[in-house]
Amino acid sequence: MVRKVLLVALFALTLGVVEADAQLKLGVKGGMNLTDMRLNSKLLDRENRRGFFFGPTLKLAIPLLPLGFDIAALYDQREMELEDGEKTWSVTTKQVNIPINARLTFGSSKSLAVFLFGGPQFGFSINTDQNIVDNYRSWKRNKSLFSINLGAGLLLGNTFQVSANYNIDCSKDGSVTINDVVDQLKEHNSKINAWQLAATIYF
Repeated sequence: MVRKVLLVALFALTLGVVEADAQLKLGVKGGMNLTDMRLNSKLLDRENRRGFFFGPTLKLAIPLLPLGFDIAALYDQREMELEDGEKTWSVTTKQVNIPINARLTFGSSKSLAVFLFGGPQFGFSINTDQNIVDNYRSWKRNKSLFSINLGAGLLLGNTFQVSANYNIDCSKDGSVTINDVVDQLKEHNSKINAWQLAATIYF
């Protein structure tokens, strides 16, 4: 239900305000993830790997103020490798993320400007259940996710920007279950943070 409301709001904002305010910019955003997975278990080793994200984005600048807002709908894929001492396997997460960031801009948006940004991000998993290895090792992902973005960027000519941010997972993202002894299950909770590098083109 929350996902439908947010998607409808994004669609309505695009159609309703794009002609009404010259400060609103529609763009396409894409970039790279470097996953920073956190586990509540010292028995599992993890190796972070790269992923990617892309999708439409909106930038709203408030006239005469350095304050603005970004909202986007991004397909996001992240990858990790896990090892339990006996076997190594990979985990891939796929989700749709809706970041809503406030941004503070310094400089001229018509030539060159630096900006800081941060805000909440709502995520919805596409692959919630994965039996990653065999009957003894499995991965389960939560359907809905909540995280926070903190970052900075550079805006060139109001049409192109580059940015870097850290995405902080604020709740349990998923769990790894290992059946190492007959009828004895061990579940290890995880949080999947990520460093993100992005480029955006505005039309």
